[in-house]
Amino acid sequence: MIYPDQGFFFTPSDKISSEDIIMMTDIQSLACQIKHNCNISDARYWGMYSLCGLLLRLRELYMVEKGIRPWGNILQQDIGEWITGRENLWRELEDKDFGNIYINGDVYGPFEVEKINAELEKSGLVYGAGYGVHMKPSFFIADIISKEHTNGFTVYITGSEYARDLSDYPAMLQDRTILSRVNPTSLLLWGKFEEMRSRKFKGALAYAFSHYGITPDDEPTAEIDEKICRIALSEAETYVHHELGEAAEGEKIGGDWKFFLSSLPDGRAELFARAVKDILSDTSEHGMLKHIIQKRKEASLGFYIVFLGGLRKIIFPEILNAFQQFIETGGWEVLDNARNAGYKKAEAYAERLLSIFRRQTDNTSLAESIENKILSGLL
Repeated sequence: MIYPDQGFFFTPSDKISSEDIIMMTDIQSLACQIKHNCNISDARYWGMYSLCGLLLRLRELYMVEKGIRPWGNILQQDIGEWITGRENLWRELEDKDFGNIYINGDVYGPFEVEKINAELEKSGLVYGAGYGVHMKPSFFIADIISKEHTNGFTVYITGSEYARDLSDYPAMLQDRTILSRVNPTSLLLWGKFEEMRSRKFKGALAYAFSHYGITPDDEPTAEIDEKICRIALSEAETYVHHELGEAAEGEKIGGDWKFFLSSLPDGRAELFARAVKDILSDTSEHGMLKHIIQKRKEASLGFYIVFLGGLRKIIFPEILNAFQQFIETGGWEVLDNARNAGYKKAEAYAERLLSIFRRQTDNTSLAESIENKILSGLL
C-alpha cells in the first residue's frame, strides 16, 4: 500500500521489480494529485464536524496515512505534530481550486469520474469523487477487488486506498456507478469492536460480531484485524444495496430533491432531509433491508441496527422494536412489516419536505419552515 505523505510502504519480505517501481511511481503521482484535492476539501469543510468528530477523523486519517494498524500505538507527540502540520496546510489551501487529474498525458477535471476510471481500470484502480453531507466534496483512489454489473449499475468493491479525505463513507453512488469501500468499512467496524469491548450492555453489537466469531472478551490483535477485514468484505455487498435503493428512490422522487438539498443551509434541516432519504433508500424494495431480509443475513441485520443512529433512529424506531422481536422469535416477517412501515413514513416525510421547498422562496426561511413544521414535533 502507498501512503502519499510517506512514499512507499512495504514489508521487509517484499521483492520489487523494475516494472513494479514504474507502476508504483505512477500510482504515487496519481495519489498525490488526488490527495491534494482531498486536502483542499478538508481545508474548506473541516468546520462542519464537531470538535470530537473532527479529532476522531483526524486520528483515523493519521493512522491511514502512516500505515498504523487499528491495534497499533500512537505517540501523542507524533500525532500532535501531524495535526499541527495539517492545520497549517489547510490554511494554505482553503482558498485554492481543485486541481485537474493528469493521467498518461491527458487532463481530466476532478469530477470526471467515468473518463478517469476508463483509464485507471487498465491498472486495476478505481477513482471516486462526489458530494457528501453539507455538500462536502469527497475523493479517493483504491485497488479494485471486484467489478460487476447489477440492475444497470456498474458496481465496484474496492480494497486498499492510496488517497482519501476526512470523509469515511462505506459506499458511494455516482451516476450509474456504485463504489463499496472495504477499507473505510473496516475502520468503522474497528470502532464498533472497541465500543463493544467497553460497553456494559452489548446488545446488537455482540449479536452482529458473534456471527463472525468475535466476542466482547477478545483483545485487539492482528487476528481480530483479519476477521474484521473479512467482515468488511462480506458486508460490502450489503452496502451496495443501500446505493441501489438510493438510486431507485432518487428516480422516483425526481430531480427536485437535489435542488432541495443544495438549497438547504448547513444545519439540522439538511441532516434531517438526508436521514429521510437514507431510510427511504434502506426500506425500498431495492434497498438494504429488503436484501438483508430476503437473504436472511443475520449479521448484516445486527450491523444495520448498530449503525442506525442520530435522526435515522428517531425517524425509524419501528426497526428497533422489530429487531427485539426477531431476537426472541427468529421470525423475519416482523422485520419486513417494520421495513414497510418505515418506507411509508419516510416517503411521507419526503413529500412534506418537497412540498415545503416548492412553496418557499428563501433558503433561510426554508430551513426555518422545516424546523417549525416537522422537527419541532419530532424531536
